[in-house]
Amino acid sequence: MKAETENLPCVKVEKRRGEEIRRALKELELLRTDAKINSDADFIYLPLIRALKEAEKREIGVAELLTREFAVLEPRRSIEDIVGLKPSYEIIGDIAVLTDVINGTNDQLVAHALMSLHKNIKVVAKRISPVEGVFRKRKMEIIAGENRTETVHKENGCKYKLNLETVYFNPRLAGERNRVAVQVRDSKEEIIDMFAGVGSFSIQVAKRARQSHVAAIDINPDAIRYLQENIRLNGVRNIEAIEGDVREIYVKFRNKADRIIMNLPKSAYSFLREALCMLNPQGGIIHFYDVVSSYSDLSDEKRKSLEIAINKAKERLTAKIEEACEQEEFHFQLEILEARKVKPYAPYAYIIGIDAKVKK
Repeated sequence: MKAETENLPCVKVEKRRGEEIRRALKELELLRTDAKINSDADFIYLPLIRALKEAEKREIGVAELLTREFAVLEPRRSIEDIVGLKPSYEIIGDIAVLTDVINGTNDQLVAHALMSLHKNIKVVAKRISPVEGVFRKRKMEIIAGENRTETVHKENGCKYKLNLETVYFNPRLAGERNRVAVQVRDSKEEIIDMFAGVGSFSIQVAKRARQSHVAAIDINPDAIRYLQENIRLNGVRNIEAIEGDVREIYVKFRNKADRIIMNLPKSAYSFLREALCMLNPQGGIIHFYDVVSSYSDLSDEKRKSLEIAINKAKERLTAKIEEACEQEEFHFQLEILEARKVKPYAPYAYIIGIDAKVKK
């Protein structure tokens, strides 16, 4: 029987950006998930629930919209249909991780429903602690499937072997990692990833920019061990994996970096002095990440606004860089190239990403 087709609004994107844009549309609940994604030699066509507004197009980073015929798939049962609730979870490799608290016997029910809906899932685990300590570890509880927390996660053409209990990894930053890697493509730069983890940014950057050199630093020995394995898995030779506290070893990289990645939301400000010391004397680019509340007390009533959160992040980074420059008698100038929401962090709070040019 021939599948039904329907003319739907869609976005046309280059294949290299397909996964990034698909994730962004899905997060905003704009992707038509019952329609089969189309592609040709160079582009992917992602079906939409409705045409995008101009503000949505800017936020997602797409320009070309059109209407195209899509095969509409027969709806399948959702996890909500099976268990009667919509659990929060993420998939890392072949492990599904429950990210909110589900009390009582629902844990098992949700776990087995996930494994029946996603045949690639071999383990269902649950977070039982927040991210803790400088090594950024967290405790997990196995709910169903194989008794392990190690997996291999695939993203943007890269593979990452990791253990969910001993290293930090956020699968929801896939689009952001791709966005940074695209900026570096075809360049010849000295790049420092100050909090590299298992190489989630470093490997994608090194793979895109083979003429660049990436110094990937992390204090967690388990993260460095996996980073070294992931360097081999991905066949990249232009990465140097360095174990240590960046506060102690930054002097080895003084005046070397053309670009620095500071993916440590909430704590990155305390490392700005070291970052500025490592920058090329002529300046360079810093990719900076911050967690910002979107509350404003401009009136008696608190209001939520992404624009306010972005402005707060820009103002705070500007002030902190000026403060660090005064301490070290640097004479850098800051230019904010772009500031954007990376992902929601908590109610009324976002992870904000800032691309900043620091120059004399």
